[in-house]
Formats: sequence, structure tokens, C-alpha cells
Amino acid sequence: MTGQEPETTPPQQSEATKPAVKKKPVAQVSTAAEIIERAFAISTDKDHNVKPATLSKTDFKAIVSSQKSGELDSKLLDSVTAAALKTDTHFDALAHLMVAASKCREDKPRQELLAFTVRMASALWINRHRESHNLFQDLLDADKGLYTTPFRLICNAITALYSKRMDHVRGLAASPAAVKSAADNPIASPQLSMRELEQQRENIQLIGGLWLLGIGKSTPYEAIAIFSELLEVRRSRRPSDQDVAFYLAEQYTQRNALLADTLYYFKQLSIEHASNSKRQQLALEQSEHETNRLKSQVTEHKRTIDERSGQIATLEAEVSQLRHRLEEQQLDERAKRTHLRDGTGQVKAKAFNLLTEDVLEPLKLSLSALQREKPKTDVAAHHIELAVESIERDIKWFKE
Repeated sequence: MTGQEPETTPPQQSEATKPAVKKKPVAQVSTAAEIIERAFAISTDKDHNVKPATLSKTDFKAIVSSQKSGELDSKLLDSVTAAALKTDTHFDALAHLMVAASKCREDKPRQELLAFTVRMASALWINRHRESHNLFQDLLDADKGLYTTPFRLICNAITALYSKRMDHVRGLAASPAAVKSAADNPIASPQLSMRELEQQRENIQLIGGLWLLGIGKSTPYEAIAIFSELLEVRRSRRPSDQDVAFYLAEQYTQRNALLADTLYYFKQLSIEHASNSKRQQLALEQSEHETNRLKSQVTEHKRTIDERSGQIATLEAEVSQLRHRLEEQQLDERAKRTHLRDGTGQVKAKAFNLLTEDVLEPLKLSLSALQREKPKTDVAAHHIELAVESIERDIKWFKE
């Protein structure tokens, strides 16, 4: 005896007597069609209120990783949209579904999910009476070439259509009789509140943007810009810096790389905008400098033009005076020439009369008297004296 108790080994159980190990049942993977039908199905809480449609995180991930979409046919569309009219009046779940469909990794189910979600949106929005299969394609087809960005076109068109419906709702609110008439009409569509219409509009715009992105008619850059505008609508009136800090801390603990990428994207965008702003500011300053230089040139040219205009006016006045003087001189010369012509005529006439009557004739008579056989000198002398008197008398007139 050693004083130690002998070791005892437990009796070995036979393979037949070992308890059977229960195997976990293999989880049945739901198709996208089943997830959609479940997400929008009508159910009520304990107070018999309809629960809003929701897409759980598990279902979201299942759609993203789905290999096949399932039977996304017209029968499913009719049943799901009929339920969604009551369970998703804000289109929040529908927008969530569109995000999941856009992130689906497989091309074929992604395209099928995108088309189905767009058909749901077309069958649920305010103009569902048009029975369109793709409201966004209809809006693009109606474009008259006013917009170059399809996403901007869709956003503006949807905003305009919902604004008309909101105006109609305001009109009903201002008319109690119209409200009572709508309430008494069981066939009429349920009246949506202003808040529901606003949320529908934002979600429809989001769905349209993701559809454009999915079919390649919009770039990620354009989508980010407009999604940022949509987010701006939901910004708090008085944002809390502390809440933002806590939110970022929470995301950090969850190792959310996508949030870091998003923040980095907007940081780079801000840096790019700041750089562009600086370049534009520099260009603006250069433009202003060039503008001032050109203004100085224009002012100098204007001053020179004013001086030249004054000189031209002075010269024109001088020319006018000279022209006037020239005209007066021409008139004087014309008068002088006329007077000279008249004087010359008088001189000629006077000279002619003097030579022919007062000189030539007495000389002829004197010559005749001297040529006789017995010249009459006294007669000739008399006629010569008369001629001399006439010359002496009229020669004074020629001197004047």
C-alpha cells in the first residue's frame, strides 16, 4: 500500500451509447424576391397599427451578395406595390432597396433588381395613374434639350411635379368642403401630407439618380454632387458640433472605412475648390488690372479724341470763315469783272466815237481840203483845230 488511492478511470462509453450531436440546420438563403415581399408585407403591432416597411441589415447584405434575384415578375410587383401603398408611404424602404440593388455584386441580378425597383417607384409615386414602367425614362424622353445632365433634369422635373401636388394639398387644406368631399369618396387615393410628399420627392430623386448611375447615364461625380444637395435638405437647423464629434467617434470604433473615404473625398474636393477659387481670384485680379489698364487707355483716347474734336471744330470754323471770305472775294471779283467789262465797253464806245466822229471825220475833211488844186488851208486848219479840241476834251475822261 502506498497510501495513495488507486486512480480510477471512468468507464468507456460505447459508440452506440454516445449521445448524438445535433447538427445546426442549414439556413435557407432567401432570394431577393422573397426578401422584397417580406420587407413590404403588411403587418400590425399590438395596437393594430400598420408597421412601416423596413429592410433589415441582414436582408440588405443578402441582396448585395445575392447570386440570383428570384421571380421578379408582374405578379410580385402587383402584390408588393399594393402592400407598399400602406407600409411605405414615405418610400424610405424603397430607397433603401434601391441602394442595396445598386450595390449588388452580380451584374445580372443587379440589373433585374434595379429595373424592378424602378417599376415599383413608377407604380407608387404621385403620377402612378400613368401606368409607366419607368418614370425616369419618361422624363428623359420628354426633355426638349434644355438640360445637359440627365440627373439634373430628373431632379428638376420631379421637384416641379411634386410642387404642383403640394400646391393642390395646400388648396385642399384651405377649403374644408374639399377636404370633406375627399374624405367621403372611398375611391379616391389617400391624401398625402406635405411631409410625406417631401419625403417621397427626395426618395424618388435618390432612386432616379441611382438608376442613372447603374445604367451609365450619370457619373459618380455628378451623383455625389446631387446626393449632397439632397442631404443638405435634411441638415439640422442648428447642427451640434458635439453630436458630429460623437458620431465620428462611433464610426471610428466601427472601423468604417467608407466614411473615411467619404470625408477624404470631400476634403480633397474642398482643397480643389479652394485651389480653383485661388486661381479664379488671381485671374479676377489680373482681369481687373487689365480692365483698369484698358479703362485708362480708353480715358486717354477719349481725352485725345476730345482734343482732336476741338481742333477739328476750330479748323471747321476757320474753313467756314475762309469759305465765306472766298465767296465774298468771288462775289467782289465777279462784280469787278462785271464793272470792268462795263467800263471797257464804255471806253471802247467813247474811243470809237472819238476816233470816228471827232478825229477821223475832221481829218478826212482836212485832207480833202488840202488835196484840192487850190488847197484850202484855212478849212483844213479849222477841222484840225476841231479834232484837237475833241481829243483834248475827251482825253481827260480816259485819265479818270
